[in-house]
Amino acid sequence: MINTKRQLAAIDLGSNSFHMVVARLENNQPLTIDAIKEMVRLAAGLDERNFISEQKMEEALACLSRFGQRIKDLPAENVSAVGTMTLRKARNSCSFLARAEKALGFPINIVAGQEEARLVYQGVAHSMVQTETNRLVIDIGGGSTEFIIGKAYNPIMMESLNMGCVNFTNQWFETGEITKKRVKNAILSARRKLEWISGEYLNEGWQECIGSSGTIKNLSKILSENYQANGIIDYQNLHKLSEFFISAGHINDIALPGLSEKRAPVIIGGLCVLMGAFEELQIESMQASEGALREGLLNDMIETAQGHDIRLDTITNLELRYRLDIAQSGRISHTALQMYDQLGLDETSNLRLLLIWASKLHEIGLSISHNNYPRHGGYIIEQSDLPGFSREMQNTLGLMVRLQRGKLHMKLIEESPRCDTDIVVIIILLRLAINLERSRDWDTSRHVKIKLKEKTFKVVFPSGYLDSHPLTKADLTQEKQEIARAGYKLKFN
Repeated sequence: MINTKRQLAAIDLGSNSFHMVVARLENNQPLTIDAIKEMVRLAAGLDERNFISEQKMEEALACLSRFGQRIKDLPAENVSAVGTMTLRKARNSCSFLARAEKALGFPINIVAGQEEARLVYQGVAHSMVQTETNRLVIDIGGGSTEFIIGKAYNPIMMESLNMGCVNFTNQWFETGEITKKRVKNAILSARRKLEWISGEYLNEGWQECIGSSGTIKNLSKILSENYQANGIIDYQNLHKLSEFFISAGHINDIALPGLSEKRAPVIIGGLCVLMGAFEELQIESMQASEGALREGLLNDMIETAQGHDIRLDTITNLELRYRLDIAQSGRISHTALQMYDQLGLDETSNLRLLLIWASKLHEIGLSISHNNYPRHGGYIIEQSDLPGFSREMQNTLGLMVRLQRGKLHMKLIEESPRCDTDIVVIIILLRLAINLERSRDWDTSRHVKIKLKEKTFKVVFPSGYLDSHPLTKADLTQEKQEIARAGYKLKFN
């Protein structure tokens, strides 16, 4: 729960720029009091094997250290920091994040493409006057572009495509030379990436088109200062701008009013992405928005503080979509939480939430097959689009469902990047709760007490309970061997 009397900070580790917005709450709305942006161009540091170079990491860490100095006095719950496309793609992102969190002084989560799109839409929607008509939001970043159709504050369709101003510039204008053929091929490439979603988006339709983030905002400024566009982006002026860039001949020779000096090296890639979007989605005109991903992060923190956690909506939607046995998951969740609380674990920890969510979703794999459904369930959770979840939390939730029964494969836990070391205890509690609720009905005669001391779980049942429940006793006897794989012991009366 955020401290509403303190400032809030949202940090976006983008593929082109790192942004930080600091705001204070006024009438439950964020009022920006400080905004810092640095052109780190993290995507440009990826080599052919998708490793971020040490030099680029040092530049990024120096930036985050400066961000950290500004917000060092804020409580952790008032800060939300996320990484996007480049950190999703980089093979050494985990080692970088460990150093990055130390430099910033706060946790950093990597968000999936769909979650990035949702946050972008929230940032845009909360910065505009609300209408009851559809709007298309396009956000061109350094490594990806998000396309969202939504109404008011609710996204309807969301997609994140692997094309941005940095990677398109590197791919199509690597030498810096700008020719008519290169521009044409880059635009066609953008259209090809959009082709598989364009039909669905055009069928849904929209009444206004909004662009967000630096590339589109800078293009809007260029068009206004050179072609009297008055804040309107249209294809005719974008085409004129592309012809100007072609006549310049080289990235280093681009110079015109409104063009940001820091954005000039990658503006041609962003322009081609936007022109491809205009062509493939048949966009007539667009306006730029001040809201973007970081404003979406601020809004999420505020809504969570007000009692609306988007992740709860996601879990509920999964329960309904896969027709899960809510009564059974409720029993398991209740038993698991009773044991969690008896152990005196942190009530505010994400581990408690993960235990609840894993309990609710533990049978999701039954939608595929009864055979080895925990593995199927883990896969569904790991591969689904889960609004509100960071990639790490989503992977951890999938791991818990995968390990709910059968062999407790410690190798999977050890190989899980950035997995909380206490997750083993939470997985054991989930497994015990599932065993205890195997009968699928409330057993009021059982009042389980549990303790954990020196890596030994001691479970105490009412006198005679296990003698009258031989199946439970057999399950727990088998569970002893599995818990031992994790370096723990299980004792029960």
